[in-house]
Parts: sequence; structure tokens; C-alpha cells
Amino acid sequence: MSKNKYFTIILLLQFIPLSCFALAEDRNKPIKIKADSVSINEKTGISVYLGNVKFTQGSLILKGNKIEIHQPDGAVTKIIVIGTPAKFQQQQDNSPDLIHAKAGKLKYVTKDERVYLTKNASVSQGDNLLKGNKIEYNTRDSTVTAQKSTNNDNRVHVVIEPNKEK
Repeated sequence: MSKNKYFTIILLLQFIPLSCFALAEDRNKPIKIKADSVSINEKTGISVYLGNVKFTQGSLILKGNKIEIHQPDGAVTKIIVIGTPAKFQQQQDNSPDLIHAKAGKLKYVTKDERVYLTKNASVSQGDNLLKGNKIEYNTRDSTVTAQKSTNNDNRVHVVIEPNKEK
């Protein structure tokens, strides 16, 4: 087994507590969006929100300079958030700590239940932290993978705090 595959497996096993499922009821909550402006194309099902955009659905909060929502058949299939940074926040079913993620670009694909973060990406929950140039957060399978940038020495950075006994 190569070092990269071995490292990825260890990383995934260590980060399972960080990436547990989001609140089940979030999907049934209404979507609320605030922005400075919006452009909606009903033919393509793409809406683009600009300027200090805030998207909320239950405990899910997305923030960015621009949010693009794809819903070609009426159902949301993809959300792209661009910001300095783009931000993601969500409550988990089995943890009092929120998941926080940020990156230059954040893409959420509903069919795959995956969040893709690129450009100085980070995901944290409590004191646990994962940083990398690219991070893929799979909410369905409870897995996280991260990669360093191919053109520099910024490696993946992980902080895993021990469980605090009560």
C-alpha cells in the first residue's frame, strides 16, 4: 500500500467523529437567502446571489460574496459559494459542536451529499481541525479527505484533540 493511500485511510479513520451526519430535519426546512442582488434564470434553473450572501436551511448556514444555486427541475442539485472566504456551518445530530468549513470556493452537490472545498480550505469541529488546499467532505459516508497543493509545499495539517473525560 502506498504512503498516500495509507495516510488517507488513517486520516479518514481519525476524522470520523468530525464528519458525522448533519441534523436530519435540516433537509425539510425552508431555504432562506439574503443578498444585495439576485439574478434568476428560470429556463436553466440557475440563480446567482451577489453581495454579502447568507443562505440558511435549518442549522445549515452558507456565507459568501457569491452563491450560485442550481435547481434545473425545481430541486436543488448544486450550490456553489465563492468568498474571501466562503463559509459553511452546520449542527450535527450527535455532537454539541458545530462543523465549520471555509475556503475560497465551496461546492455542495446534493445528489452525492458532498462538500468540495478548494483554495486554503479548512474544516473544524470543536478543537479538531483539518487544513489543506482541497478538502472533500462526504456527509453520507462520514468521510473527509484532504490534499496539499501540487505546486507548493503547503501540506495537509491535522489537529485531533483527545476526548475530554467528564
